[in-house]
Amino acid sequence: MLYFFTSLYFGIIGAILALLMRVQLSVPNNFFLSAYYYDQAVTMHGLIMIFWFLSPIAIGLANYFVPLQIGAKDLAFPRLNAMSYWLYLSGGIMAVLSFFVPGGSADAGWTNYQPLAVLTPGSGTTLVYLGLVLLAASITLGSINFVVSIIWLRAPGMSLDKLPMFTWFILFTIIAMLFAFPTLIAAFALASSDRILGTVFFTSTQIQPSILWDNLFWFFGHPEVYIVLLPGFGIIANIVPQFTGRPLAAKNAILVATALVVLPLSFGVWMHHMFLTGIPVDLQGAFSIATIAISIPFDVITLSFVESMIRGRVKLLTPMLFVLGAVVLFIIGGITGVFLSSPVLDRVFRGSYFVVAHFHYVMVGAAIFSIFAGIYYWIPRFTGRMYNERLGKIHFVISFIGFNVLYFPMNFLFDMPRRIFTYPNIGNWALLNGIASVGAFIFAGAQTLLAANLLYTWFRGPPSPPNPWGSPDLEWKSQPVLTPSPTAPTDTSESPPAGGWIGQLATPASPATETHAAGAEHGEAHYSSRPIQLSFGAMIFLMGAAFYPGILAIGLMVIGGALFAVALGGWARDDLRHKFAPPPEEEGDRWPFQGVSKMKLGMWVFLSSEIVLFGSFLAAYIFIRGAAVTFPAPGSIHDIPLGTLNTIILATSGLTMFLAIQAIRQGDRRRLMQWMSVTFMLGSTFMGIKISEWVNLGSSGFTLSAPYPFNLAASAYYIIVGLHGAHVTAGLIMMVYLMKKTKDGEYTKESHEAIENFGLYWAFIDIVWCFIFPLFYLL
Repeated sequence: MLYFFTSLYFGIIGAILALLMRVQLSVPNNFFLSAYYYDQAVTMHGLIMIFWFLSPIAIGLANYFVPLQIGAKDLAFPRLNAMSYWLYLSGGIMAVLSFFVPGGSADAGWTNYQPLAVLTPGSGTTLVYLGLVLLAASITLGSINFVVSIIWLRAPGMSLDKLPMFTWFILFTIIAMLFAFPTLIAAFALASSDRILGTVFFTSTQIQPSILWDNLFWFFGHPEVYIVLLPGFGIIANIVPQFTGRPLAAKNAILVATALVVLPLSFGVWMHHMFLTGIPVDLQGAFSIATIAISIPFDVITLSFVESMIRGRVKLLTPMLFVLGAVVLFIIGGITGVFLSSPVLDRVFRGSYFVVAHFHYVMVGAAIFSIFAGIYYWIPRFTGRMYNERLGKIHFVISFIGFNVLYFPMNFLFDMPRRIFTYPNIGNWALLNGIASVGAFIFAGAQTLLAANLLYTWFRGPPSPPNPWGSPDLEWKSQPVLTPSPTAPTDTSESPPAGGWIGQLATPASPATETHAAGAEHGEAHYSSRPIQLSFGAMIFLMGAAFYPGILAIGLMVIGGALFAVALGGWARDDLRHKFAPPPEEEGDRWPFQGVSKMKLGMWVFLSSEIVLFGSFLAAYIFIRGAAVTFPAPGSIHDIPLGTLNTIILATSGLTMFLAIQAIRQGDRRRLMQWMSVTFMLGSTFMGIKISEWVNLGSSGFTLSAPYPFNLAASAYYIIVGLHGAHVTAGLIMMVYLMKKTKDGEYTKESHEAIENFGLYWAFIDIVWCFIFPLFYLL
């Protein structure tokens, strides 16, 4: 519920910015907004709508309904789930506060192309960048939680082939998030370091910083389209059978098509956003073909939806109307997207409002209309009450008309540049922009009907039947039985039966179970204030970093760092005292990971995202080495013998950690403590040598302000090696915690999972260094 209402709040902010833009563009030669304010409105409208509204509102629905649909009491890691929300909110607060600092907010467009964006003065842009880093961290933590929950917490009998389609699509979405957002973290971390520390990743004139940014941003950016879209498709796939009276057509084909989109295809077409950057013609052709290929799975999905509707008897209640609207808008947006897959046509349309129309038909039309369908479909489950059907249908009609009046004229503005704040009275530009602006106010005004319907339902709506749509899914089976309303639509004679295997799984839930299944916490042992403390500590620290240097900046960093440290210590202390106890889950269907524990699965998922994170930073370094005309020769800066010694030390710590694991497997806590202590000393020695190396390099002139190419080499070295050092330091802190628990007798031969999981983390740190050392010291 926090995700849901917070995303609606950010959606309102994004909508206000959009209306300001449409007022500015409603007539030619308008100066309602100056270029200074218009650029900020455009940039922050895009960022807020994509990152703080469209994705999070779907995650809110997933938080509520995925546990219910799989028969779980909660997500796998409740505190991690809470922290994901508070990091999301903290990042949003930073983004919105950027409007109120000197210099204003980010103003280089939602793509924040470098080096244009990094040259923008003021702290507002930095606040936005660091807010996006917090958001991406939130999404990474949430992705781990959902993957583990869907795989590990399914109820007995809930095999993968019986998962509801909404849960399937959330799983696909989360997998895309897991591998896309670490690249976003890398991109904005590098841009932030340019603004705060003075690195030269995107300001050096000796490489092609714009191409570096394009590769990082669009490797994330194109999968983000599907991250926004797929939850809505899951909602459609969940709703269609209930309102057509027949099973979803080609369900397995839909799943295969979606898997193809998420895994190989969405991460393989990013360069079609770079047709105008001078990439080779052969490469343009390859990515053009890949772009056309990615439309084929969506053809399969769309045709399956259409076939289901044609063969069924469609009941045009509000959820189904929004489903129909979403499918129609997606088809329009998809058709216009095919034009942009051609490098020749892309050269014509790329900088025009034709792209704006395509983008919004897919990202807004299909996504938001399907989300609206989900809200109306599940609001009886949220509230136990029925919405006003007539008001819902009016909401759909006005929204559909307003949306098309707003965006369809933009298809004909293919000759109007989209990156201008005002325009001369040329051709039909004034007429089409005026129509679009009217549509914007119609579409925005229609959403007041949604708000009215939500409020009406919550406070005055008639009681809902326990399963108003006749759905076979588990979220309706655990709902308390309420008195049906004689006016509520209860005709389910043509809906799929609610019996069969699902009847074996679902039993009426107790009030405590019901409350918990909806995402609430029950019992004092399930409360923890640490996630909000950690999140706000990180937010305050990063706010200080955005204002650095200065007394205010240092003060904020000290306060934020202290709050973060206290919260982290409190989290560890709570665990040592067994203060937090998530609800026990019965063992269910865990194929194909039935032999893997929940915590180990979580660690493997986390490390997979870490691979992408380090891979993104190292790929950026490799790009810099390839693009730089000259670069310091191996051995001219770094002490190769010292680096080799440090590598041996860290590798040896991996061996001693393995011996520690072997000791506890044999039940020998004394040897566990000994080998853990040796591992800690070796890790500390590694960091001590590394810090002394940094000090010596700095005193010898290897700094960020050194002349080219040393400033470029220093930027890459200090940031990437520093990131690895931060991971080593985190590992040392974790070791102190594990040794404390070992001393207290927490680990035995039968129960020592935390030691094994930490061993995976420490081995990963060793492996990463085996890539960093040769890249920086030997090549």
